[in-house]
Amino acid sequence: MTINKVLDNAVLAVQCDMDATGLAGRLGFATPEWDDLGYLRVEYKGQYSSLGLRGDEEHEPVATLVLIADLAQEVIAEQDGKIWPTCPAHSLGLHPKQVGGAALWTCKGGGGHVAAAIGELE
Repeated sequence: MTINKVLDNAVLAVQCDMDATGLAGRLGFATPEWDDLGYLRVEYKGQYSSLGLRGDEEHEPVATLVLIADLAQEVIAEQDGKIWPTCPAHSLGLHPKQVGGAALWTCKGGGGHVAAAIGELE
C-alpha cells in the first residue's frame, strides 16, 4: 500500500478482478532499484510496469483506475505470458476504458460491449 488512497483503491479494484477470475498472485506498487526517480510502478510477481507514477501527486480516480488496469495487463502478460482478463462470451481480451464517469472492461467482440466495471468482474 502507498500513502495515496486513489492509487491504493485502483490496485485493490484490479486485484478483486484478478481474484474473481482465478488469476493467482498479488498486484501492488513498488519502486524498483533501477528507477532513479523513485516512481511507483505496478508490480506483479517481480515484473514492473513500464510507466511509473508519483505517489505524492493527486490522481483522478476513474482515469487512474483505467491506467492501473492497463498497467496490470501489461505486467501480467509479460510475467505469465497470457492475456488477462478475457471476455466470457467471446474469449477475447478485455480492454480497460473510461466511458463517461466509469472505468469499464470492454470487449470488441459481438460489435463491442461492456463486460463489467473494473473491480466487478465475475
